[in-house]
Amino acid sequence: MGLTSILMVIFAITIITIIVLPFLLVRKHGKGASPYKGTYIIYGLLIIHWILYVSGFYVLLPISVSDLIFIPIWFVLCTLGAIYTVLEFKNNIAFAVQLAGFTFLSSVFAILLNGISKMLG
Repeated sequence: MGLTSILMVIFAITIITIIVLPFLLVRKHGKGASPYKGTYIIYGLLIIHWILYVSGFYVLLPISVSDLIFIPIWFVLCTLGAIYTVLEFKNNIAFAVQLAGFTFLSSVFAILLNGISKMLG
């Protein structure tokens, strides 16, 4: 079983957990308190960063600029996502599970892209 197969299994488990676990937690613990504003901001920034990446926005920038901002922004967002996930677990666990899964997927993808960029350069 190759590394790619293992990563695909981990991604599938994470996506299923992101979808199913919040429903089970809301049913068991109730809706809970409203998530923090910072959590909404980090979640929104992660989604915007993914949209910019998928749409090819970073290709339009000069190579020196995109190399300078792309990976550091991704790692900072993943770090902030992990911090806010820990804070949010005390407040609203259902939202924290979604943020944790999305942050995990983003961080693994960022590490993968960083490794690929080091091989090409």
